[in-house]
Amino acid sequence: MRLFVEEKVNGRSTGKKHYLAKLASTKKELAELLGKKEFYIDDEKYFVSQVKAEKSQDGAALGMALGGVLGLFGGVPGVLAGGAFGGLLGKDSDIKEVEKVEKFNGSRL
Repeated sequence: MRLFVEEKVNGRSTGKKHYLAKLASTKKELAELLGKKEFYIDDEKYFVSQVKAEKSQDGAALGMALGGVLGLFGGVPGVLAGGAFGGLLGKDSDIKEVEKVEKFNGSRL
């Protein structure tokens, strides 16, 4: 999961994202980590309430690729089995990450 705010220039949104180097499960936890409810990036003031979360990667695809590579040692059946197993593990990871993103985005201060 990655936390970000939408970039502002002179108070207007540019559509770009500024990613935070912090990780928290809720907005309240993020405010506690920062020590306050507001922060600055490039002289623009942002509020913790403006922070959003998004998935950081596609775990299923990564799991399939890694499982397939590891399966190379078992030949074609190993690649297929490794890819399937890796895909299942990655899918579970994706589901958990979506739950974390939804928890953060649904949280309040």
